[in-house]
Amino acid sequence: MNTGKASKLDRDIQIGDLVRISEMVHQEGIPESRVVVVLSKSTQDSYNIIGNHGKVLRFHESLIEIVAKAQEDYAI
Repeated sequence: MNTGKASKLDRDIQIGDLVRISEMVHQEGIPESRVVVVLSKSTQDSYNIIGNHGKVLRFHESLIEIVAKAQEDYAI
């Protein structure tokens, strides 16, 4: 049964993750696609993000949905 709440695993937001900002948020600087990248953890439950607009914004984890996890292994 889907309760609409994210599981603990789903909430494991990491630097480099591709995430979508909730439609409930109406803030200047959010890209039209609402898809952004996590730059860093800001506070215990907030994250700094950046999109194609180049602006750094901060959002609470409850307003962030993971689209794709960052790759841990990078080939150089």
